[in-house]
Amino acid sequence: MKITNTSIQDNPEEVWAKFVNGDRGAFTSIYDLNVDALFSYGMKLYANQNVVKDCIQDVFLDIYEHRKQISTPRNIKFYLFKALKRNMFRQLKKERKKSSLPKMENLSFVTEYSIETKTINREVENSQKELVAKILKELTPKQQEIVYLRFVKGFNYTEISEIIDIHHNSVRKQVYRAIKKLRKSPIFKDAKNISTYSLFTIM
Repeated sequence: MKITNTSIQDNPEEVWAKFVNGDRGAFTSIYDLNVDALFSYGMKLYANQNVVKDCIQDVFLDIYEHRKQISTPRNIKFYLFKALKRNMFRQLKKERKKSSLPKMENLSFVTEYSIETKTINREVENSQKELVAKILKELTPKQQEIVYLRFVKGFNYTEISEIIDIHHNSVRKQVYRAIKKLRKSPIFKDAKNISTYSLFTIM
């Protein structure tokens, strides 16, 4: 039976058990259903396709090689996002020693505006999309990342706190401050027919 995203979300233990037992179909499904989201997130953290692709490959190689030792994750997507960010930190730390890459603490989440973004409501005009992008730019990189993980990827506050390594109460405060900041933005007030939801779907 083909493994779907719904089955992975509803029965992660079953899917993971198949993967641990050597079911290549389960491993392929986990990869196929998450690789695009991982790539999108990785590129927002560090806009270098080769680095991001290598880190994603390393994540999947690592979980495959150590599948017998890894506890069953309660949320496979969350586990992979967390693993990717940690892997990117390690990889870029190594590269920084060889070149002029930025320090690890400066690895910042960046939301890039793209007219081709599939999640954007097609009824929103291009000019409105540009306004939304400008509004989002008023958030700090950390606020953008938290909002992205919360509203676009659907992670809960505890999961987000583990991914970005801050206390879950801080995540809640950052979400509140981000939404408050967006709604107070002069750009948001002047833009017609742009809802708070539109701000998140463009990311």
